[in-house]
Amino acid sequence: MRFVVSIILTILALNVNAQNQLRVLASSSWTAAYARAAGIDNVVTLAPSTMLHPSEYELSIFDMRKITEADFVVYAGYERAIAQMKEMLIIDAEKYFKIETGYTKESVSKAIQKIAVRANTTDSAAVSIRRINELFDNADKEIESLGLKGKPVIVHFFQEPFIRELGMEPVAVIGPAPLEVYQIVDIAQMQEAVLIIDNIHNPIAQPLKEIMTGIAVVELVNFPGRNGTTSLESVIEYNLAQLKNAME
Repeated sequence: MRFVVSIILTILALNVNAQNQLRVLASSSWTAAYARAAGIDNVVTLAPSTMLHPSEYELSIFDMRKITEADFVVYAGYERAIAQMKEMLIIDAEKYFKIETGYTKESVSKAIQKIAVRANTTDSAAVSIRRINELFDNADKEIESLGLKGKPVIVHFFQEPFIRELGMEPVAVIGPAPLEVYQIVDIAQMQEAVLIIDNIHNPIAQPLKEIMTGIAVVELVNFPGRNGTTSLESVIEYNLAQLKNAME
């Protein structure tokens, strides 16, 4: 009898733990990476990580269960699916949790801490923030060793914050819209630039690549999932490797 009671209590405890486990829905692999860095394990995403343009993902009927079961939804504000959710009033307004996405020490730390406060996972978040800050510090040293510190570069709008964080100096910011002819003509005269840095999710630098043949072009990642990236850390490492390869 005592054994049976023990089994019942164990099952009840497991059920309570399952019910109390925080369930987070992320708009994309990028916002999901922030949630995981904040210490949340139970994270599901709307936009597939394999999408070239995750922010353009649109809701399907298969997303309804994910949405209704979520304790809160982490998003950045530029996602089409989130706009659809709000328009259809699928969940209560207080379940939406907006963060700023970007690859700078300040923005990454701020977003992770914000989620952690909501999820009560501040200790785990502190570990992630320390690890990511170390990655930025190491990347900064790598950029200096490559001779890129303070060097002029042409950079995609969505990669500008990361490039400035590493100490390079944009002489032209391109996009996010495709380049106009007059822009191509103007930028093509910037022969002092040592790199053209594009964005893998909406690349627009091809015309410059064809004209400015002596300058290397690299495509950097924002949303984890492309080219083996899975987390904020792996994106920073991947992007640094691309910059290093371009200078070899």
